[in-house]
Amino acid sequence: MVDRCGEEGLVPLSQIANDYFDATAPRVTGPTSFAGGLRPLQPPAARTPPTAPPPRHGKLFNDPVHSAFRLGPACTDIIDSRQFQRLRRLKQLGLTYHVYPGACHNRFEHSLGVAHLAYRFARHIQTIQGDELDVEQRDLRIVELAGLCHDLGHGPFSHVFDRGFLAAKGITDWDHEAMSGAMLDHIIDTKHLDTIPAEDVRSVQSMITAAHGGVGAGAAPHREKLWLHEIVANGRNGIDVDKFDYLARDSLYCGVKLSYDFNRVMQFSKVIDDEICYRYSEYMNLHELFHSRAIMHRQVYTHKKAKAIELMVVDALLESDAALKLSDRIWDPAEFSLMDDSILDWVENYRLFGNLFTVEDENICAIERAQVLCEGVVMGVAHTHPAGTLLGNPAAPPPHNMWTQALIDRLRRRDLYKFCNEALIPAEDVERGQWVPPTAADVVNSYRGSGVRMRPEDIVVQENRINFSMRNLNPLDSVHFFDSLESTQKRVLRTNQISSMVAPVFQENTLRVYSKNSAPEVVQAVQDAYDAWLVKRFGGKVQTLTPSKAPRPARCDTAPSEDLHPAVKRLRADFESPTL
Repeated sequence: MVDRCGEEGLVPLSQIANDYFDATAPRVTGPTSFAGGLRPLQPPAARTPPTAPPPRHGKLFNDPVHSAFRLGPACTDIIDSRQFQRLRRLKQLGLTYHVYPGACHNRFEHSLGVAHLAYRFARHIQTIQGDELDVEQRDLRIVELAGLCHDLGHGPFSHVFDRGFLAAKGITDWDHEAMSGAMLDHIIDTKHLDTIPAEDVRSVQSMITAAHGGVGAGAAPHREKLWLHEIVANGRNGIDVDKFDYLARDSLYCGVKLSYDFNRVMQFSKVIDDEICYRYSEYMNLHELFHSRAIMHRQVYTHKKAKAIELMVVDALLESDAALKLSDRIWDPAEFSLMDDSILDWVENYRLFGNLFTVEDENICAIERAQVLCEGVVMGVAHTHPAGTLLGNPAAPPPHNMWTQALIDRLRRRDLYKFCNEALIPAEDVERGQWVPPTAADVVNSYRGSGVRMRPEDIVVQENRINFSMRNLNPLDSVHFFDSLESTQKRVLRTNQISSMVAPVFQENTLRVYSKNSAPEVVQAVQDAYDAWLVKRFGGKVQTLTPSKAPRPARCDTAPSEDLHPAVKRLRADFESPTL
């Protein structure tokens, strides 16, 4: 080469300086341009490749409930999978989002929060009793992984899918906990993960299903360190980090104020006789935990409007099941992982997505039927044909899919099933085993009016049970307490030892009635029929929880939209002139 001085074979000074500071650059071997002979640097010795990959530190998350926390590398392997990312498309509170606009959080962030709290809880036990209980870092990572994966098996719209849709289909041998374990196996198989030992996977599955006997998905409960199985899903008394997270998260996003402190619950806990026990001073804090759960059920989870929407979506899923085969996809994790809250979008836009499915011609109308109903959730009017059908000709009903399109049409227009009334069932009748909920036919037969024809299929009778998580029992009777962190003895505390102001009843049963027909005359008739049934069954001792209000007139914004299918337009036209 030729440098700036024109001398051939000499190396510029700038290259020598660059070589000196950059150890990875190739070294020059030619002479320098300095008289006196500055020697070029010699090439460095070859570097030895690392014998092991650099340590992994997991991922850091910034959470609105728990602030910043880090999850381990094994959790990262699970999070970075298509099956886990599906949880971003499952609302934590299902269809409650249609009533509480802030309830837009998903199962994804809830699972992260449960994993964090599970690790924190186990880490606390390790700090104060690590040597005594032989708590290893592996135990902490297993319980963290169980918290992360505990909701992998949830279906669309959360509990609406299993407790509503599958129950209506008569499927009772399926639960989301067992599917969570199966989904974990599916993730490991599809990603070919070898970072989680098979024994640890079985432990994780056992912790997920611990509240239901530890069965399903190959889970085999371990006989040692049983206290670890009480952290994520506690079947003994219901005190677990799953409840800690969803109560804190749901109340935050729904704007409901709760008064319990789960941080104190974990701080004042220890293991005695392989069981997590709590300091006696936390009795009322734990009572507030279960009381807060009852408050959330009463104000949010069983909100009358949210339940009306759930009933409509269940009807839409039942109608579209013949076409989409939803109930057939629940046994295979690969098929199940394709279902999320976008199911209604599949049905509503089946003309766009129809080429993705093999749909029989006779099932196309079932999808159209569900569309009409689902449009009502977002807008708000209800009409039902006098015969009780959405199409108006009970003698010649159309194929199933038109009903499904009709349901979605009602949801989008927020034309909901109408709440008629609700009554509190006397606790003594429930305790004595004398309480049997009525059927829709019982309510219809109690009607003494005239001019309105009611059909049992136009009425929904729904029983709600709100309790402290153990039906009519006090869950604190299954909790053991200690006097101080140095104690080695546990004991049971009864409510009368703590306070005389704690209610002795731990479950309430309410009975609601909805009308699928939103015509004011029909809604009023259903209210009268329900009141008559209450008087006949209980006399005058039962008071309705919410005074009956006069039904509002039906809205008139039911003109067919240009973007609706012609069959749906015909349905909407039929709705405009119901004959009662």
